[in-house]
Amino acid sequence: MNAIAIGEQLRTAREARGLTIDYVADETNIAKRYIAAMEEENFSVFPGEPYIIGFLRNYAEYLGLESASIVQAFRGIRIQEQPAPIQELLQPKRARIWPFVAVGLAAALGVATFLILRPGSDDVATDGPAMTRGEPVQHRFDAAVLEKRLYPGDTLLVPYGGDVYRIVLTGIDERVAIETPVGVSRFMLGEEGAIDLDKDNQAELYAFIVDFQKNDQSRGAMIRFKAAAPLAEELPTAADQADAGAGAGVAGTQPATAPVVVALPTGAERPSTQESIIFSGKRSPHPFVVNVTFRNYAMFRHEIDRKDREERYYHKGDQISVTANNSAKLWTSNAAACKLTIQASGGQSADVELGAPGEVAVKQIRWSQAEDGTWSLGVYDVN
Repeated sequence: MNAIAIGEQLRTAREARGLTIDYVADETNIAKRYIAAMEEENFSVFPGEPYIIGFLRNYAEYLGLESASIVQAFRGIRIQEQPAPIQELLQPKRARIWPFVAVGLAAALGVATFLILRPGSDDVATDGPAMTRGEPVQHRFDAAVLEKRLYPGDTLLVPYGGDVYRIVLTGIDERVAIETPVGVSRFMLGEEGAIDLDKDNQAELYAFIVDFQKNDQSRGAMIRFKAAAPLAEELPTAADQADAGAGAGVAGTQPATAPVVVALPTGAERPSTQESIIFSGKRSPHPFVVNVTFRNYAMFRHEIDRKDREERYYHKGDQISVTANNSAKLWTSNAAACKLTIQASGGQSADVELGAPGEVAVKQIRWSQAEDGTWSLGVYDVN
């Protein structure tokens, strides 16, 4: 199959069946703009490559085409878009003498260096130039938004509610691992995640992964931190902490000292907005079950209690069930394709809709505590 003819094959198959884009959109739950983009091979309108592959597979199967061939053709386009060293490939190989000269000079330089730096010399160097980054750095969150390149071991101090909390970048592999007061969270490139500082199941800080190289810790990760609500005006200085005594350390460094839970100022808004309450008036939070039935094809990811994460491409008719103790974060490329049923103790259940056809939705289902001490399980829209 010719990779350039992806859009033409999709459009020809649709027109051969006498189908309009509006009709296909209703049948497949794919937004009309995405259908038109696939037929025009305008892949730049999609949020990311997983969306493109998912929608191409969905659309091809609906039209009766070989979806595997369509996806393979798209991947061929991506490969062709990569720059190739044409000049290097076309230039004939010529024998060069400069490599041999360079080797000779390097050998001579090595001998000279040995003679100069041999033991007993007055000019012996004790420390060579650092080949890796130095000691971990400690940064301070002193603005509503802070963008920094952090390296493994680097620390971010965040003032909130009379305490200072510590965020540490612990590692970089396929994802960026960040240690927070509630545990280690792992984020992908371009992903924004909530950070709970005071363990109240509410986000006080958001981290957006701007840039990093997979499995390359030497380059660090560019991360944009954004406060979910007004924080302290400034961090205490080292002198302030010394005057306050040993008991006024950074929150999270002394497990025996519990951080103070302070409510947000009146009128403060969080980046996530509450959409609906599923269950309310509970004396305490308890595990709940999320049942997902897929009405159509969709890329779907769930993260349970901020640690267990799974992402897959699901087909029409697939079903999954997950159990969460405190929270479940859900992400889907086709909101209307997913039907949710939330089950709680005592046989209670509620149906939840994630959004419109073709809509990319990110929702969080979590417990929150009211001022009277009761708990409610709500659905939140994650911006």
